[in-house]
Amino acid sequence: MGYKKVLLSAIIICLTLFPVSVQGWAVQESFQELVSIEQVLDFVGCNREYLNASGWCMLNKDYMSLSDLKSLARKAADFFDLKQSYDFFSSQGNGIKQVSIRGVNKGGQVISIVCQSIQALADKNQGYESYIAVDIVDSTHKVNSRAVKALLKEFFDTIGMNPTITVTLVGSFKGRLEPSDMQSICRSLFGWLRARVVEGLYEEGLMSISGYSPALGKGIVSGGRPVNLQVALRYNSYKGRTYIWVGTPIISIEY
Repeated sequence: MGYKKVLLSAIIICLTLFPVSVQGWAVQESFQELVSIEQVLDFVGCNREYLNASGWCMLNKDYMSLSDLKSLARKAADFFDLKQSYDFFSSQGNGIKQVSIRGVNKGGQVISIVCQSIQALADKNQGYESYIAVDIVDSTHKVNSRAVKALLKEFFDTIGMNPTITVTLVGSFKGRLEPSDMQSICRSLFGWLRARVVEGLYEEGLMSISGYSPALGKGIVSGGRPVNLQVALRYNSYKGRTYIWVGTPIISIEY
């Protein structure tokens, strides 16, 4: 599920996965300040793997030339302090102009930048829609999610845009967790956060639950209901580990 996918397609299984009320699990405490995603991962006691943060927005211009897209992508590369050896690709055709940059900054973070202008064929005038997306992957464990999110916000401020930003923290448990163990983790986590379950799915060893917690701040609206938390678990037989993804307001990477 890439950075442009904003809503999770899921089946409602709240009653089967969570047969007791959220209030029944909740700890009787008030959150004096918003909880960070690192605190959420620490709560479940897993090994931290990496942090992913993504920001994207539609640009003011309907149409951008390939030259304009290159200029914007290079501006982003300079802002995020990418090393000069970064990968640079550009293409155009079939109604799409796109520029992609991928590199590593001095802090060891992997930065991906995509600027594109897409022809909107449904439009009577066959106009274009232009976008920019920036993806940051940090496996150094030297920065926290709030700092990375603030960095993304700062960049989009420089181009006068208000982005959609998602943050996902990935952790792992040694070995294979049984479905009952996955359910227990989700119950405990949602209970600690006093989170209300909105939707979820379980199929072929994958569990994914989304909801809303007053401890995590603003989120998005899915099916008319607020969502600011998504938790997913899946066993990786190649790695011999069960991975957990915790995303706010949703998980924006493949799992």
